[in-house]
Amino acid sequence: MSSRPAPTSAFAAFRCRDFSLLTLNQCCLTFAVLIQEVVIAFQLYQITKNPLILGLIGIMDLLPFLMLSLWGGYIADRFNRQRILQICFSFTIPLSAALWLCFDLFHSQLIPTKHLLILSFSILFLFGCIRGIYSPCFNSLRPFVVPEHLYTNAATWTSMCWQAGGIIAPVIGGFLLAHLSLDLSFAVIIVLFALGSLALWCLQTRQFPALHPESISNSLKEAIRFIFKTKIIFWAMFLDLSSVFFGGIIALLPIFAQDVLHVGADGYGLLRAAPAIGGLMMMVILVRFPPRSQPWRIMLIAVTGFACCTLIFAVTRQLYFSMLVLIIMGACDSVNIVIRQTILQLTPPKNMLGRVAAMNGIFVSSSNELGALQSSVVTRFVSVIPAMYIGGSLAFVCVVFTKLKTKDLLNFRFSP
Repeated sequence: MSSRPAPTSAFAAFRCRDFSLLTLNQCCLTFAVLIQEVVIAFQLYQITKNPLILGLIGIMDLLPFLMLSLWGGYIADRFNRQRILQICFSFTIPLSAALWLCFDLFHSQLIPTKHLLILSFSILFLFGCIRGIYSPCFNSLRPFVVPEHLYTNAATWTSMCWQAGGIIAPVIGGFLLAHLSLDLSFAVIIVLFALGSLALWCLQTRQFPALHPESISNSLKEAIRFIFKTKIIFWAMFLDLSSVFFGGIIALLPIFAQDVLHVGADGYGLLRAAPAIGGLMMMVILVRFPPRSQPWRIMLIAVTGFACCTLIFAVTRQLYFSMLVLIIMGACDSVNIVIRQTILQLTPPKNMLGRVAAMNGIFVSSSNELGALQSSVVTRFVSVIPAMYIGGSLAFVCVVFTKLKTKDLLNFRFSP
């Protein structure tokens, strides 16, 4: 581990070699997953014209993640999380190639729409299985590659990587679909997965604190009890789940792009990238000025802004104003992400990081994927605009409820 860098160094975490490799892996993963998400969502909606398909895409990833994530957290704490991470990530390459083959067969008229949907959803289910094991291993590995005083810096860079990929990847995905080809889109995705896998296999071998042998049920109960009795962790997870479940609108963007703004694949790519633009801008600020003083108060303000942006977005009818609202929404969300990730790395004991990361992953994914299903189902019955009004209002109510329950945390601060 490198010596302690100057507190003002924005790049301090990158003095740790393995953090740089993990960041490279995450960048490749972010680009590959988001390009693949744009390709699949836009293609399947274009083929079926059914908004429920957009929700089902998320559910096919969420169900196996929920089933395996707790087990993944247990094995991350029980066995070598780095080796598990390396093996799991390697499977993304053949699975993405299989998706490519499915769409190629459909466009060659060798399989019908029904078979395309079945095969695509089956492969997405397998991606979810991998993520259920991969995610807690990755999130619990990061604290072992940087010293404790750099956790906030590392969490900010990790989030910034996701936001930067979120800006560029959807634009690339939309551009590839609109101007080049579906085949080239999948080729880019596979190359990115391969490069990310290579970065993981270059990590230095390390040992991890051993978990005392016990049944998986007792081990998971211990982690669940810890989360529920640690107020700041529980309410941070609740706040994220409720705000994104009700206020998240990413799953509705293909509908908004095609049926409300009428901007096509290029416009969809820009809309999909807009939240990440705001997120990246905010991350640049946070990497220099980390939210150590009154982070809980800042988090509540940020999530309130997120909910308000959902309501404002519902009334927009112009592409660039819609992008501006999404940029502000992304900036608010990035504050929430950095504060929550710092809480989750500083608060649990080291031999419980994998299980706590798994529980957090379940909360986050539940909010994202179930939120996507919720918004698509509501849209099916009341149309896209009323669905956004309903979701934004409920997200705002959840923030008020959380504030009332956590008044004693308003002056909480991270240790310097």
